[in-house]
Amino acid sequence: MSAEPLDQTDLTLVPLGYKLGSKLPLWVLHRCADLVWPILFYLIRYRRKVVDQNLKIAFPNMTGKQRSQLARRFYRGFVDTAFETIKALDMPAAEFTRRVKMINGHILTKAMQSRTQPVIVTTLHMGNWEWMLHAGALHFNTIIDPVYKPLHSEKSERFIQALRDRFGGKSLKMGDTARNVMRHRKRFRLISMVADQAPSGAERAHWIPLFGQVTGFYTGAETLARATNIPLVFAYCRRVKRGYYEVTFKELAPQPIERKADGNPITELYRDLVEDAVRAQPEDWLWSNRRFKRQPPSDAVVSE
Repeated sequence: MSAEPLDQTDLTLVPLGYKLGSKLPLWVLHRCADLVWPILFYLIRYRRKVVDQNLKIAFPNMTGKQRSQLARRFYRGFVDTAFETIKALDMPAAEFTRRVKMINGHILTKAMQSRTQPVIVTTLHMGNWEWMLHAGALHFNTIIDPVYKPLHSEKSERFIQALRDRFGGKSLKMGDTARNVMRHRKRFRLISMVADQAPSGAERAHWIPLFGQVTGFYTGAETLARATNIPLVFAYCRRVKRGYYEVTFKELAPQPIERKADGNPITELYRDLVEDAVRAQPEDWLWSNRRFKRQPPSDAVVSE
């Protein structure tokens, strides 16, 4: 299997609406976004209660007016990202590398220098994480297998699968990831984990504060790295201006990675990096995600 990204766009199962939308020029899609975001924000009020509550938790010292202004900026960026994601199905490879710049790319280059094992890149729902996926594969000349949770909409699921596998990667269901990594631990590739989602009640969580609110975090990346000594890197994407982004890389765990540790220090460092990235440019995070919906069970150990 080639480790180099080759365009293998498969539109076989992609719904017609997504195919047609991806053919529109990006400036047209941005004009559409200008019309849609006020409808979501003011009329439909799409997840407004979730967004407002999340912002209140994260920024208690802001006035209501400041949080409302931040929410409007979030919705504008959120809808831009949605339309840009549709365009990603048809956007030329050169456009990804032109519009998405890599900062501190040497950190990832160092982690993948041996090309004898996978590298796990943990990231978050910030900026345009779909463009980041393709730009990263093209910039570093390697395939990326993204870990994902199945979507509720069958049509959206078919679209996002075709999109994420466009440049040679193979999407991995979250529940199958550990088995896949252990089975192919000697095959070089990048594995992308968008790890800022809240674990469900059936999934193991590490309970630590985020913005002062105790919430659950996945520990899968840390568990895999400790079991296999696979390098771990953190990356986040921020919007520089409309249609242009920067991806910044930071070291998450130096090698060799100790097999055992007290608690989950790598997961806690990931939490710190997430919070730093969001505070630096808060409008770019996915505030519509119900990040704080679960409370720790009575027998859970809560770390700082």
